[in-house]
Amino acid sequence: MFKLDEARSIDRPAAEVWDVLVDFPNVPLWEDGVLEVRQTSDGRPALGTTFVARRVFGGRESMVDCRIIEWEGGRVATMEIIGGPVRRAAARYLVEPTSESACRVEYSINGELQPRLAWLTPLIPLMGRRLVRSNLVRLERLVEDRARVVSQR
Repeated sequence: MFKLDEARSIDRPAAEVWDVLVDFPNVPLWEDGVLEVRQTSDGRPALGTTFVARRVFGGRESMVDCRIIEWEGGRVATMEIIGGPVRRAAARYLVEPTSESACRVEYSINGELQPRLAWLTPLIPLMGRRLVRSNLVRLERLVEDRARVVSQR
């Protein structure tokens, strides 16, 4: 099993960050390696919602199936991920307000690689930490850019 945890403080209200975080078709704008996210179930995202994501892992494109297994609107979204190099994983985002105008975003993932890639398991936290940090920076910039556009209207 691999496990990785990372967090970032963002100087924007939690609701703004949450709205960008769960705008799943736009995840490729801030999450490196994600080429496309398409919802495969009806309705607004909630517990049980399913998606398919086209991703690049180690230079190879693959499709992964995703399902929301934990949902607290405005606060927590956890996705079960199956496919590509991942046998099964759970990726969780938690958005906690730290004030009216700021929040902390926590990302955690734990899971298993496909058996043929199990030897890479000890490297996942080392390789993934840098990637997750840069994803959170891009998420912050996207939230700030959207706020700037709204304020200019």
